[in-house]
Amino acid sequence: MMKLWEQRKLGELTDVYDGTHQTPNYTDKGIMFLSVENIKTLRSEKYISEEDFKKDFKVFPEKGDILMTRIGDIGTANVVESNEPKAYYVSLALLKYKELNPYFLKESIASETVKNELWHRTLHIAFPKKINKNEIGNISILYPKSKEEQTKIGEFFANLDNLITLHQRMLFLIKVGGKINEDNKKR
Repeated sequence: MMKLWEQRKLGELTDVYDGTHQTPNYTDKGIMFLSVENIKTLRSEKYISEEDFKKDFKVFPEKGDILMTRIGDIGTANVVESNEPKAYYVSLALLKYKELNPYFLKESIASETVKNELWHRTLHIAFPKKINKNEIGNISILYPKSKEEQTKIGEFFANLDNLITLHQRMLFLIKVGGKINEDNKKR
């Protein structure tokens, strides 16, 4: 019988890096600098110079890689969508694309199984709590061997996430619109 799914350590499926440990010398423009608070959008208003970027970042996020929070909020992941250079702080782990579909991997990281394993490997006595880079590589990931199946599952959940976000925005606009109408009636 052919094995359709396989389980391996994340460190075998991706290369795991962490960001700079140095407090950045921020500039008005240059290379975008990401931290935990930027994980949802992978956008930031903070920048470092191109010179500092070249000096401090031999390895950096590229399209198809994943950034994952590893300090404070642990295990929130997002897929890098562009090759625009990005610098990142030690609070994020970079999972360099090797063979897993990045959208499938992002959803795997969000699964209860992986969240539980991340929780067990987290240093809860640290403040803020954190997970060491090497521990991230020891997390087990169950995945379909078929690239096509990985892609279909990854796309399904990415579309579902987009639909949820759209409905949340619509609900917010309805609530705000209702509040505005109520305020106008009171006048």
